[in-house]
Amino acid sequence: MINIRKKVATYYLPLAALASFSIQADTSYLIENNTTPEISNHMNQDNTSFKAAQESNQASPQQTNSSVVEVTNDQIINIPNKSLTDKNDYHLITLTNNLKVLLVSDPQAERFAASLSVNVGNFQDPDNQQGLAHFLEHMLFLGTKKYPEAGNYQSYINTHGGSHNAYTSTDTTNFYFDIKPTAYEGALDRFSQFFTAPLFSEPLTQREKNAVDSEYKAKLKDESRRNNQALKTLLNPKHPYSHFTVGSLDTLKDRPNNPLRKQLLKLYEENYFSENMALVMVANLPYNQMATLARQYFSNIPSKKPEAEKHYPALIQKDKPQLQFVRSLIDNSTLSFYYQIDAQNKNYKTQPTRYLSYILGNENKGSLYSSLKSEGLINGISASTSADYGDNALFTVRIALTDEGIRKIDTVAKHFFATVSTLKSSPINSMYLQEGLKLSQLMFNNQSYVDPQSLARSLSTRILKTPPEDILSCYRLESAADKKQVRNLLKQLSQENLLVQITSNHEFPESWTEKKPTWQTEPWYQSKYSNNNFSQLFLDIINLSVKSTQVSLPEKNTFIPESLDLIDKKDTTPSIIFQKKGFTYWNKSDSSFGKPTAMNFLAIRFADAADTPEHTLLNRLWSRLFNDSVSESTYAPYVAGLGYAFYPHANGVTLRTSGYSDKQNTYITWLVDQLFLFRPTPERFEQTKTQLEKDLSNQKSRQAYSNASSALSILITKNSFTTKQLEDALAQLTLEDLREYTKKAREHFDIVGYSTGNLTKEQAEKLADSIYQRFSDRLTPREPLEIETKNLTTQKKYHYQFESTSDDKVILYALIDTSTQATKKAITEKAYFSILRKLISSPFYQELRTNQQLGYIVGAQDLSIRNTPILGLLVQSPNNNSLTIIHSIEDFLKEQSNRLPNISEKDFLQAKNALLSELKMTAKNLSDNALNEWHQIAKPDPDFLTREEWINNVEKIQREDFIAFINSKLQSTDTTKIIIHNKAFPQELIEQQDWRETSPNSPNL
Repeated sequence: MINIRKKVATYYLPLAALASFSIQADTSYLIENNTTPEISNHMNQDNTSFKAAQESNQASPQQTNSSVVEVTNDQIINIPNKSLTDKNDYHLITLTNNLKVLLVSDPQAERFAASLSVNVGNFQDPDNQQGLAHFLEHMLFLGTKKYPEAGNYQSYINTHGGSHNAYTSTDTTNFYFDIKPTAYEGALDRFSQFFTAPLFSEPLTQREKNAVDSEYKAKLKDESRRNNQALKTLLNPKHPYSHFTVGSLDTLKDRPNNPLRKQLLKLYEENYFSENMALVMVANLPYNQMATLARQYFSNIPSKKPEAEKHYPALIQKDKPQLQFVRSLIDNSTLSFYYQIDAQNKNYKTQPTRYLSYILGNENKGSLYSSLKSEGLINGISASTSADYGDNALFTVRIALTDEGIRKIDTVAKHFFATVSTLKSSPINSMYLQEGLKLSQLMFNNQSYVDPQSLARSLSTRILKTPPEDILSCYRLESAADKKQVRNLLKQLSQENLLVQITSNHEFPESWTEKKPTWQTEPWYQSKYSNNNFSQLFLDIINLSVKSTQVSLPEKNTFIPESLDLIDKKDTTPSIIFQKKGFTYWNKSDSSFGKPTAMNFLAIRFADAADTPEHTLLNRLWSRLFNDSVSESTYAPYVAGLGYAFYPHANGVTLRTSGYSDKQNTYITWLVDQLFLFRPTPERFEQTKTQLEKDLSNQKSRQAYSNASSALSILITKNSFTTKQLEDALAQLTLEDLREYTKKAREHFDIVGYSTGNLTKEQAEKLADSIYQRFSDRLTPREPLEIETKNLTTQKKYHYQFESTSDDKVILYALIDTSTQATKKAITEKAYFSILRKLISSPFYQELRTNQQLGYIVGAQDLSIRNTPILGLLVQSPNNNSLTIIHSIEDFLKEQSNRLPNISEKDFLQAKNALLSELKMTAKNLSDNALNEWHQIAKPDPDFLTREEWINNVEKIQREDFIAFINSKLQSTDTTKIIIHNKAFPQELIEQQDWRETSPNSPNL
């Protein structure tokens, strides 16, 4: 199933990404295949870990008895109301130039971070220079008075084990980085210069606008960009949200008597001043030491009296069309309802829109989703609230339609408006409000660790608009929304405040339009769209649908955890606690993260799970159909903090649960029973098969650089299948094939399980025994299938073209070390490639992107898999041909083969130590360990010391060893080269350099 739902329970601090330590894993014996798993209808994650809160404008605080001291210049004050599991200390300082700085002392930080947000964004773009704020963001990276070299900041961050980025939104620009501790002050020095002495050099101004144009063109066929820009044609043209925001060569140009650099300086001087900014610093340092750094490097930001807050007109303009058809480039149909509502930022303490989202996005039995899905009309639903756009926001319900759904779109609309009508006419239910309050506070107080960069990035935007006493508590509800607030919102779900957008490549419901549709071309993304007034028939659907409603409101959520007690146990490594013939169960009890959460894994491994395209597809269909069958029953657990995932792989299927430990063992046992009882209906089989056909067909429309990496993986992996092979095989599959496949899978299999987190050994043993008793007569021992790399021929050069709808030219130039194929791990060789990437990443970006302007998407990647070290050099370009890109990459490699043998000891150690700092980072959340441990458990011979082995091998590498490696690999002594591309390969290279075409069907390369 497609999951387009924006969850209602995502109002909390952003959390660390899973498994940041990944390059050490030898995945030769993984239970899971190294491809993206099929996702269940609910989020595939630990449900006490939530989406970055900066992506949602909805958050709210709960007051405590902590006192708040009035902020004065250079006075440091404590920030109250932090989560119960938060070990950080928070202090706010206002510098003498009135810059607000939040100092976060994080005792677990292994990288230090900073983020500075500015109250300026797309809304401040001049009308004739759209995208200027975004362009200004780019220009700040390209040299300052103190550090004039354009790539100095990026190079410093990259070579000291860090990362950096920035983004521009409607009203905010956010710059952020993280870095290893010893380089923190140097990074702050370089970072602060952006806001005191940027150069905006004329040559780079003229050059960098090409990069912005490339960024814009890279998304020309991105469906969300196209649909959003088309929607803006329905909005009030006087509102800045209706504008184009990215920028292009057409919008970023010298104007008569107004050169581009002059416009940049004007926008910068008008908005980049201390009162318009907020800085967050996160480090494992005393707050007074961070305060000294803040004063030293950021006190010189100019101060200026802010202008009065601007007010914008309404988003929806009366007498404008309200219905839009958009022709999709992919086989996908979506019906979206947009309601203009009052701005919500000031309602963060109560979040009244949560009430609407909870009901309209609900998936329980009897819900809007459930009723439409049961009729085969939809694949998914989401309900969400946008950021504020001036005095308004948009409350959006987005519905993914099946082919039957687009044909019966009247029925879908009737169900939707009937639900809205029921919601508006029913009394406000206090139960929903209290459940939301309880869950918000529960999840906030049991939040996962937030990595320094994510924390800094999120908090810096909040400080701009939130009172100091609410900086932390604004990520949760303080109290339930007042019923009057909710009722006022419901009144705004009216015909006058409604916009409707339908995106599809099928026929549109012309009966909804007042006149016959006329089609136009949106100028920025070339979408074909038609704007129309509502017909009387559609108005009747809006106003009369209540008579046909069959939708009920949600019942009480019984899955909210009752016990939050922590066990007193911390095992160091997993151990087998239950083993029988064909059944092995592992456990690691661990409450060290201070949260009442756990994770359970259960792999069901059977013969011939994915040995052919047909079996691969049948496994996917089984997973999708099962997830679809339990979506209603698993929604309430999801909202209450219990998540699950069920997905296919090369050895069978895996069921995983996560979240609060209370009730989790009962939950996974129930899911296992449902899996073995499940039998798909003919109707759902055909619908799911059709959706899978669409998904396979639509893969070529993904970002081209992403498809290039996938193509390389398929090309060099044994027994992997191309999208074309899967498409051809899918057409022949029947329900009977699926029944035979699942019958065989359920008859003979083995099981490997793992429980970790806030569960005792006794609880895990009880769970293991319960599962074993269910299947003891079907269990058959089985060796897991090894995922292997093809045999690669030394010193050969290959090229492979993948299918893509992108007009950009994409080149992924891969250098593959073939000398390690007989080894089991190739740790040292992969470490060499990791160090090499760190040394060439910044020069590659600087030369091919900044200097040559080959494209916006440029990067060096460590693509090593299994026992095969791989370095990938990627360029995606809208304006340069493949031959030019390839020559530039080869010229760069030639230059590096001359430079790197002469690398200084200092530069070598910087790169080596940056890699070591990554390898030595410790787990901060349960999932950080659990996923890596699970991968080891999947092997015939688990090795839980792989991380230590990596560290030991890297520490032994000396400069002379690395230079010998460079002389060997970059001069192609035993290196295979593969070029992955999406356009015709240059004939000149075939004739002159003996590049050979290959395909994934080749058993060897």
